[in-house]
Amino acid sequence: MLGFMCIPQSTNLVFIWGDVDMMTENLATANIPVANSFMKAFTIWRRRKVLKLLVNFFYQDWYMPKTSEERTIMLKNAKIVRKISIWCTILTQIMVTIYIVLRISTIIRFSPNDPACPMLYTAYFPFDITRSPIFELICICQILSAYSATVTYTGTDSFISMLVLHVCGQFENLRERLKNLVNDSNGIKTSQEFKSELRQIVMRHEHLNWFAKTIEESFNMMMLIQMLSCTVQLCFQGFQVFTVSGSKIAFYQILFMFAKTIEDSFNMMLLIQILSCTVQLCFQGFQVFRSTEIGLSAYESNWFNMPGKEARNLLLIMHRSTIPLYLTAGKFSTFSLQMFSKIVRSSLGYLSVLLTVTERKE
Repeated sequence: MLGFMCIPQSTNLVFIWGDVDMMTENLATANIPVANSFMKAFTIWRRRKVLKLLVNFFYQDWYMPKTSEERTIMLKNAKIVRKISIWCTILTQIMVTIYIVLRISTIIRFSPNDPACPMLYTAYFPFDITRSPIFELICICQILSAYSATVTYTGTDSFISMLVLHVCGQFENLRERLKNLVNDSNGIKTSQEFKSELRQIVMRHEHLNWFAKTIEESFNMMMLIQMLSCTVQLCFQGFQVFTVSGSKIAFYQILFMFAKTIEDSFNMMLLIQILSCTVQLCFQGFQVFRSTEIGLSAYESNWFNMPGKEARNLLLIMHRSTIPLYLTAGKFSTFSLQMFSKIVRSSLGYLSVLLTVTERKE
């Protein structure tokens, strides 16, 4: 990804500086997405030790004894992540394949060793690439780089989705345990049983808080870069849709760019929705954090059946749950549907400015 896409394409920007059409094609088609994929891979590698702990706890949660209701909740979230992973992978692979097929259909029209023959992805290399088989080898390496980038991009997002939906399911299971804290199938629990169960719930609550904060600390800077890059990328892709020339393959270019823009918008919205499910839900513009619902579950338990001295212990966990947990983009903005709408509005605003400046130059 670095050797055949990011570095050569970034170097090529120096030679095409000032040509808006070529610069937007360079940045939107592969440079920004592949750089984003490399950044995600680097983040996973840099945080591999702490992420290994999260994965170990993930497996422990699945293999530890649980009720049928708890297993049902976990399976529901796991199926959601599975569908997200499959569809995002299919979409990105289809988009890359369409681009490569269209590009190859253009390349084969040129004769071998023709200096005017375009590359699969426009880039600069410090040697003559027009000779065969150097040209073919570079194209093959660029194809491998493109597919590697799609796997990294969707794989990282699916991995984060798996973790956040898993912790959401564990919070939901913990709320059910808290609701049944006082009463069980055999009636009201004794004071000792109540204390023992409450101690386990508090320890589990703190563990889930650590789990969610670790995800936030591991990926907040990565998500900030992704949000900024996707804002710019959507702007440039929109610019390409509006400025594509009237050549013979203009229709296919428009079709590809339109599908690519929809796919990126869908992936962005879907990603933000899933990341928001870590500890929060959005209801009519007002955010209600899932972690804060622990206090409501404590209130819904039959605490009035316990002596006042024992029931007062619930105040501690209720007070702790008032501190919401959420994922942020670099500690600046909380992931939500409102954030997605701001990204789209910003992209459209930048697109309007770019189109206006281009028209004035013409």
